[in-house]
Order: sequence, then C-alpha cells, then structure tokens
Amino acid sequence: ISTLGAGLEVAKDFTPNFGVRAGFNYFSYAYDATESDVSYDFELELKSFAVFADWHPFKGAFRLSGGLLINGNGLTGNAKPTAPVDIGGTNYNLSSIDLDISYNALAPYLGLGWDTTFGDKDNWGFAFDLGLIYSGSPEAAISTDPTVSATSIGKEQQELQDDLDTLKWWPVVSAGLVYQF
Repeated sequence: ISTLGAGLEVAKDFTPNFGVRAGFNYFSYAYDATESDVSYDFELELKSFAVFADWHPFKGAFRLSGGLLINGNGLTGNAKPTAPVDIGGTNYNLSSIDLDISYNALAPYLGLGWDTTFGDKDNWGFAFDLGLIYSGSPEAAISTDPTVSATSIGKEQQELQDDLDTLKWWPVVSAGLVYQF
C-alpha cells in the first residue's frame, strides 16, 4: 500500500548488491457533494506501472532505488453551478464545467527503502520505501458550454495551470508484505 495506491510487485536479485523490481499500483476515489449551490463530481484515479533497479550497498535489507513509471495518475471532474460563474473575468450562466488534470506519461523515480528478505532465505518479510517521482507540472484542461468565449476559458485555464505548476514532485511512501518463493 502506498501513496500511489494498492499494488503488487515482483522482484529478482542478480547479485548480493543488485536487484530489479516491476509492479503496478491502482487507486480510485470519487467525491460527490454540493457546496455553495454548486454540485461537484470528481474522481481521482491513480494508476501506474513501474520498473526499479535496486542497489543494496551493504548486501542487506537497505536499498537505494531508481526507476521509471508509466504514469496514469489524474483527476477528472464536473461542476454544475446554479448561479452565474466568473470565468476569466466574465460571468456566465452555465449548466456544466468539466475539468481534466493529467501528468506526464513517463516519470522517473528516486528513493530508498528496505526489503527484509533481500539476500535472505526467509519466505516472509517486510518492505518499506520513501521516494519521489518527478511527474512534471500537471496539465489542466477546462471545458464548458460553447457560449463561453475561448478567451475566458483560456484565462481561467492559465490561472489554474499557474497554481498547478509547483506540483511537479509526487511523494512516495510505501509499505508492504513480502513473500519469497
């Protein structure tokens, strides 16, 4: 279980200091609510496939890892306002506003962790990782009624993009059980 969702990994050690892992993660969360006369429907979806190279400098559980993720993390949403909405400095009466936030499809990973079964003959163990994924700035897209001018949508989308541009790094905290055949 991690900040990337629930997952499954397979690992193989090649030397007393080096191993590789591959795995996938998935998590979905829906949020539906009405606040300030606006009905919101959002879905966060975390999905990724990763390949890691692990270096165990002390030939034990501690490891330094680098890798690459195929990153499908994103947020989609819909808002249905019941009052005029300011978009790009102009008020509009809208039936719906759609939002899509996505990340770079490929994302490098650096981290450190522990795998108590590495180089050991025990069948059961524990794994823990701390790391960072560089996913780049999220890309935001807003769409709405055709009555809204492209200039207004562009202004609103740019404001949102400016707010999101600082979110380039995704922290990873992962803990799990290990079974070795």
